[in-house]
Amino acid sequence: KARVAAFAVPEEAIGFADIEARKAGAVIRVDIPADLPPVFADRIMIEQVVLNLVKNGIEAMHQTPADERVLTLAARLDGSAVEVAVADRGCGLTDEQVERLFTPFFTTKAEGMGMGLNICRSIVEYHDGRLWVQANPGSGSVFRFTLPTHSPLPRAGEGPGERATGPEA
Repeated sequence: KARVAAFAVPEEAIGFADIEARKAGAVIRVDIPADLPPVFADRIMIEQVVLNLVKNGIEAMHQTPADERVLTLAARLDGSAVEVAVADRGCGLTDEQVERLFTPFFTTKAEGMGMGLNICRSIVEYHDGRLWVQANPGSGSVFRFTLPTHSPLPRAGEGPGERATGPEA
């Protein structure tokens, strides 16, 4: 993990997702202030979270009228964390789906494996953040996650002066 510019991580993921959006006839709107403080994160892991959420949002809008297929990626400072939101205008989720959404092997897609959101939540929690979903007023869903703007306390085995023990040490 390292300090990374909060606005740069989602922007790089959008480069990959833009191709999917064009194929699906969707538009991605980005609303991320450049003056957000840096977050303490593994850039590649967080890019994967953003990419997964954006791709899911695009796929959720496949039956949405073409002129309404807008996915919004936004970020804001929320206390000592940056909150990232991915909002789609898809079909939304039932209460039962929301309850099970982050469970391994649960999927709302015909060809989904049911691992993406579970992995995303694990990555975000590894970074001392949280990931959740809410209904998007009007239609669709908003997936939100937070990342701390400060260095977390070292975990066991990661702190200064500690060294690994065991057969590999």
